Amino acid sequence: MKILIVSFFDDNFGDNLIRISFESILKVVLKNLKVDNYEINKMHLKSIDHELVCSSDVIFFAGGGLFGLSYLNFFDYLNEITELADEHNIPVIFSSMGINNMSATKETEQLLVNVLKRKCIKAVSVRENLKLFKKYAGKNSHLMIEEACDPAVWSKYIYKNVKFNNTKHKKPIVGINVVRGGLFKANGKDWDAKEEMTYLNDLKELLDKENMDYLFYTNGSFLDNTTLRQFVKEYDIPKEKVVFPHSTREFIEALSKCEVISAIRMHSAIVSYAYEIPSICLVWNDKIPFFYGNIGYPKRAIPIEKWNSNYVFEQIKILQKDKKYHHSKKYLMTVYKYLHKTISQLFGYDEEIYSFDRVAKEIEKVGVDVTSEDLIDYRMKCEKSEKKYAACLEKNEKLKKELKEAKKKLDHINNKFVVRVYHKTKRVFKRKKN
Repeated sequence: MKILIVSFFDDNFGDNLIRISFESILKVVLKNLKVDNYEINKMHLKSIDHELVCSSDVIFFAGGGLFGLSYLNFFDYLNEITELADEHNIPVIFSSMGINNMSATKETEQLLVNVLKRKCIKAVSVRENLKLFKKYAGKNSHLMIEEACDPAVWSKYIYKNVKFNNTKHKKPIVGINVVRGGLFKANGKDWDAKEEMTYLNDLKELLDKENMDYLFYTNGSFLDNTTLRQFVKEYDIPKEKVVFPHSTREFIEALSKCEVISAIRMHSAIVSYAYEIPSICLVWNDKIPFFYGNIGYPKRAIPIEKWNSNYVFEQIKILQKDKKYHHSKKYLMTVYKYLHKTISQLFGYDEEIYSFDRVAKEIEKVGVDVTSEDLIDYRMKCEKSEKKYAACLEKNEKLKKELKEAKKKLDHINNKFVVRVYHKTKRVFKRKKN
């Protein structure tokens, strides 16, 4: 069986963690079903390999907010892949999907309806907004649609063998997530980079007054890291209180050191839950309150109008007292049960499902090849940095050319002006002489 896993690859390592976690869970499901003759291939959503797609026996979308119409521009790729699958009668399974629908209109939403009508799509599980997915699927749909958790909630078991170093920190640490300022505007929120930096510094001062330790970190995104570097420089933040993750592992390690988390990115909240670290999260996208509602803590998704340093500081102190915070085994098993049921029905397998403890044990055996995943992440980082650098050089050359042209025009205007002044002066002196 040739299996293709489609996911979004990025240096926001929450996206990579979805694929890593999904692949680990899928391998345990296949073992559970006694499937051993298979080959797993992976494809970046935005780098479509037509031959790879068409030669697959089944295609899985690993999860995340890939569905919908937004500035993220996922839809065109998702549409093309499912169209190819439909043409070649290749079954497609959507797992733990979310909706990024910021740019949708009543007219364009029909595009999403059309995708879900395709016969190749055999099952859909959604991470959030089940009601909207069912609306798009329609009453007479052939689809099985149900809720399932984001696969990254299994991170604690998947990264079991990663060694963490807490020796430099003697006090409990508050993790403070930093993101690019443009994230808020892109999602229709009135909060810019300057306001975020003011908030971060005010929160730092409150923590300093209470002699509380903290760690500023990002999810790894190039632009998030740039914002954090600007903040560190402007407010003179000690380097030991800052983490710039360059791999999914480093992102996981940063969060695992913390006692509580003040999150903004979705997967900071998800990994916190995975490691049973109490968190709050700023609501900049509807997926945030959906997640906290699903795990039973809806009040920890904080509306942006309440998000200020004083309020967040008070919430952090409340979180520190929460000694009963644990993830739900039942919730974690939703994605496993969905994949077990879907693959069983699609291919005719009939094996009793593993218990949570068995899945946790088996997923640890599957493990993560940390070295291999690190190399993938580092390469992606390098490629993205090179592209950004090349874009800056190209922009610089363009500006230099425009400046050169502007200078030529200015010199031409100056020369014309000088000639006119000369002739005018000459005429004045001639009249005076006469």
